[in-house]
Amino acid sequence: MKRILSLISVIVCSLSLLHAQTTAITVSGNVKDKDKSPLQGCTVYFIQADTLVGGSITDKKGDFSVKGLQAGDYVCRVSMVGFKKIEHPFKLTGSVRLPQFTLQEDATQLKEVTVTGDKRNIVHSSAGSTTFFLSEHAKKAKTAYDALLEVPKLVVNPIERNIKLLTGESPIILIDGVNRPGYINVMNPEIIESVEIIDVPDARYLGEEGVTAILNIHLKRVATPTYVNGNIYANHALTYRYGVTGGGAELGNAKSSLYLNLQSFYFSDTKSNEYSESQSGDIRRKFSGEQLYSANSYYAALGGDRIFSDKNYAAFALKYISNPSDTESHRQGSVEYASEQKQSDATVYNQSDNKYHLATAYLYYKHSFSKHQSLEATGNYSYSYSGSIGEQQEHNDFYQYHHLIDYINDRHYGKLDLDYTNLIQGKYSLTAGSNTSYSSTNIDDKEDCFPVYNYKKWQEYLYVGFNNNRSGGKFFYLLSIGMDMLFTEADGVKNHYIDVLPSVALIYKFNQKHNLNLSYRRHRYSPTLSMLNPRNTSTDSLLINQGNPYLRPSFQDQVRLSYKLSYKSLFLEPYISYSYSSKLINAVGTLKDNIYIQSYRNLLCANFLNAGTSANYNLPFGNIGMSAYYERRYQKGMTFANADLWNFNMNAYLYYKQVSLSLNMGYTTASYGYTTKSEGTPYSNANLSWNLPKNWRVYVMGQYFVGTGMWSKSWVKDEGYTSYKANYLTDRIPTFSIGASYTFKNKVQNKWRQKKQFNNDDRELQGIGVK
Repeated sequence: MKRILSLISVIVCSLSLLHAQTTAITVSGNVKDKDKSPLQGCTVYFIQADTLVGGSITDKKGDFSVKGLQAGDYVCRVSMVGFKKIEHPFKLTGSVRLPQFTLQEDATQLKEVTVTGDKRNIVHSSAGSTTFFLSEHAKKAKTAYDALLEVPKLVVNPIERNIKLLTGESPIILIDGVNRPGYINVMNPEIIESVEIIDVPDARYLGEEGVTAILNIHLKRVATPTYVNGNIYANHALTYRYGVTGGGAELGNAKSSLYLNLQSFYFSDTKSNEYSESQSGDIRRKFSGEQLYSANSYYAALGGDRIFSDKNYAAFALKYISNPSDTESHRQGSVEYASEQKQSDATVYNQSDNKYHLATAYLYYKHSFSKHQSLEATGNYSYSYSGSIGEQQEHNDFYQYHHLIDYINDRHYGKLDLDYTNLIQGKYSLTAGSNTSYSSTNIDDKEDCFPVYNYKKWQEYLYVGFNNNRSGGKFFYLLSIGMDMLFTEADGVKNHYIDVLPSVALIYKFNQKHNLNLSYRRHRYSPTLSMLNPRNTSTDSLLINQGNPYLRPSFQDQVRLSYKLSYKSLFLEPYISYSYSSKLINAVGTLKDNIYIQSYRNLLCANFLNAGTSANYNLPFGNIGMSAYYERRYQKGMTFANADLWNFNMNAYLYYKQVSLSLNMGYTTASYGYTTKSEGTPYSNANLSWNLPKNWRVYVMGQYFVGTGMWSKSWVKDEGYTSYKANYLTDRIPTFSIGASYTFKNKVQNKWRQKKQFNNDDRELQGIGVK
């Protein structure tokens, strides 16, 4: 830890010295209309040799400025809907203020401004995040998922409506920094201003469990009359019983909005072939058979927001999820006592029935004391209920076994966040706040004689952060630290701890094309309820799976160095990282009377070395991207040697007139735990869409068409116990489905002069010149 902080200190000092020796070139100007009134929200582009190299947005005074342009010949282009665009060529040798721009109204040009140059090629990097801008083609897409297909570092499935990073992480999705569940499903892509991918979340977000990346979508709220947007869609498989049906709508204007989103999903009677081998002490078992799996999911979200004034903004969201599923398997095989060389035919029947319900309410309020100071308050309450009934019967010549579990789990959770932001001198941002949460969980197995298992958790999290992402120059930094206080009681066992969660991000911009990034962050991973629950949750006769109420959180410290290149249509990011995990939670077990008793412990530490690269290239008719990384795990006592992991991913989005194709393929080699190893089939997905007249669209989707079917394998190797399991899906080789969607938009076009800024922080635009 001390070595890591020393390394960061040396690099900070070196970059600060280099920054002090660098003088940034500034280009500024002002835009007004014919009546000499400032025009806010004008788009300002800087073009060099037909390449878009920079941009800005005018503020309330009509001013704009850009730093970091290199000396040379440029064309400055200013445009705004409802006005004629204007250009000014100039030669840049040093800081300059351009002549006054006066835009003339153009009544024939109210729908859109056509800009020569590709906004996709503008990539803005700040400490901890990277911001991408959408092309005009993307903003005309049917849904926000379709629009996000062109964003580098994202893997988007517009049919199944999910978003991941190239690294496989599922980011938290925010809208202008606010959690608005379900809104992305009805969002009109035309109002997306930019897309910010936060690789290094500051301490504000580290109080949440497992937040490693954030997708923050910035919107451009404009003065517009009442509108209605929405879509309906359906997708159903051809080779097995699988499908998704849903729809949503938004009603709003420049002040308020209200949206509703509904979706149902079914996955019925999916067949798979199973094979397993295990040895527990003196007993060896081999089984093979067939499994049937069915699942349904129902999702509903209702939300909205209201701009009360320049100083007050509020949003709310209600969400409900239901996810019932059941599994049934029949297996035949043999049981053998190795020392006595006795063997018997055996049969196993297993069945489980699971139910899950979650209801959540969010309420968000923001008050701006001034242009530079604001206070945000977020309240969250959720209630979840889950039930699980499991049964297993085993028959052989040595023993007859029957076991039943019937669990009921209900949980109440409440949370209040207070976040204060102060923008100092228009350059530095100071944030501070607190997150307070309390949860109570009750788990009861109706089939045993134990009392109800109760788990209570109270968490108080305080943080402070500081960054200069709004300032000019070449060197930017983000510094933040959180103090985490957690008090738990698990089945009468009390635990408490206090720890700190720092986050540091540094970036040095050589110019608009090159930058070097260094970050350090610490994450906390609390044990799950299943890890804490001391009750047996296994129905297997030779396996007892129980939690450990004495578990403590584990921590991971990570240092990451990356280089980002944004040159014309190419975006490239190679990186290397080192992670140190302490108090790591591992599954371990002991053997007693040929029965393997598995639990969890905080075991020592582990070291991870990761190196990789990602690249994206913008084509005139779409974009292509790829990523690859290698990870090496070092942990003393691991039962599987050579714990190497390779990951490869390729994605593409291509379009021609009304036809588009999105493609994603990925593969991860074996992944490892302390006593485990797992492998899975390569993933492949292709969506072919055709836009029909009157806002209809039809599409065909194919999955798992690369490789030899869909399968998974897992190994466990511990003292006195070994296990191997394989699962092969028989009716998804490959998977093809067809679908259709209808999108409707009903809004009156208006001159977009007044840009609303109540909830639109636009940090990435401020970084390139918005004051």
